[in-house]
Amino acid sequence: MSTAVTMRKFLKDTQINLWMGLRLISFRPCGSPSFVINGDQIAVLMLIDLALTIAISYLSTLPEPLFNTYALPDYFFRQLISWLLIFIIAKFWKKSWPFLATGIVILNTTAPVLDLIIGINKYVQNHTSNPTASPYSALNLFIVLAYLYLYVILWRVFYIASNHQKALASVALLTLIFSGGLQTRVFGETTDFWYHPDPEDNEDDDRWAEYRKMDAEQLMYRQPDILSAALQTLTPQRKHLSELFFIGFAGYASEDVFSKEVAFAKNMLDTRFGTQGHSINLVNHLHTRDNIPLANATNLAATLKRIGSIMDKDEDVLMLYMTSHGSRDHRFAVSFWPLALNDITPEKLRAMLDNAGIKWRVIIVSACYSGGFIKALESDDTLIATAAAADKTSFGCGTASEFTYFGEAVFKDLLPHDYAIIAALKKAQITISEREKREGIEASLPQLFVGKAIEGKLESLGKEIGARVCGGGESDKTTC
Repeated sequence: MSTAVTMRKFLKDTQINLWMGLRLISFRPCGSPSFVINGDQIAVLMLIDLALTIAISYLSTLPEPLFNTYALPDYFFRQLISWLLIFIIAKFWKKSWPFLATGIVILNTTAPVLDLIIGINKYVQNHTSNPTASPYSALNLFIVLAYLYLYVILWRVFYIASNHQKALASVALLTLIFSGGLQTRVFGETTDFWYHPDPEDNEDDDRWAEYRKMDAEQLMYRQPDILSAALQTLTPQRKHLSELFFIGFAGYASEDVFSKEVAFAKNMLDTRFGTQGHSINLVNHLHTRDNIPLANATNLAATLKRIGSIMDKDEDVLMLYMTSHGSRDHRFAVSFWPLALNDITPEKLRAMLDNAGIKWRVIIVSACYSGGFIKALESDDTLIATAAAADKTSFGCGTASEFTYFGEAVFKDLLPHDYAIIAALKKAQITISEREKREGIEASLPQLFVGKAIEGKLESLGKEIGARVCGGGESDKTTC
């Protein structure tokens, strides 16, 4: 047979298969004998499906789509999984080759239309603002109907390939659906050949460019001077008064929320609790690195020692607010890339506080798994409040956030209106629980430990500061 004749037959066979595929998806009568089943058709129909998948992915991500090189191995891997599943099912039917070959050919003849449906779905989602805001939206209805149609067509493919064996077709369909869900669970969503460039990626590139330009060595060598200047602003306690001292510790440089939070907390406490001259922030952030000491263990230990030396250990109370990420093994994240900073453990923090000789301690930790700090820090003279239980995550971190959920409840919503610190922290637990229920997220379960001795101390401190600040003219009366 000449090459020309072979090519004409090949093209004719392909035309027949595509035509029969159209009949199949439009629910017209067709059977497996109507399809041309051979190795050439398996290969060409796979290539057609691949080309259409790439083309439809391209069109659905216009304008400015970027090609994803990882999509090709992902595509062939998932094809191989599908073939193996069909083959295993066919082995139980004892007609493996006919079922496998027929199933693959018929599946690929219907693929162009199936690809088109999926492509339309992706296009609408990519070009519609908040398309699935309502569970009853037109797009969601289209998605449901489209997938129902896909499943019916797939069932018909296996029904025809198995010579009208309904049970076998149903088993094959359910196996593919289960396999697809399992693959998504293990390997993630199907990788698209084209994708939109994310504006946030460019923002991230710009943000990290600033970090790369930073002179890390110079910054570290300047820390003693920056810290010394900040510590010099701290003034000794005033005799015969019980006062509150404050340290804010924002540990994670690449997310603005932590630096914003300690800045707000310090300003609020200065105004309402009279901590002017008794408050200091340690912050990891690009924009504050030249004038505010870094939040690291060395600076924290030095700051605690300085405050311990100027406060009245019997009368004054330290409030230490630490905000950052936390880990399952209860390490408080201290990060300012490219600096190599050490995370802080509960035991390390306890040692710093003990070495500073500070008796009355209010330790507030806003981080995931921060409940793991309580056991190491607890004492009769200590209050410990954490944003989450030892095995729970907390919420609200991120560059776009102004506060973490915990920081917002404590420092923005409650302490500005209540001198009773313990009562405010108890209310914060309720406030956060209600918010998490409204938003349908897993409870973080903020924790509160109050030592026997400090309970009475904080009650008297709150009353004294309230009377002094509101009655003695130390602040604007609008804060009272």
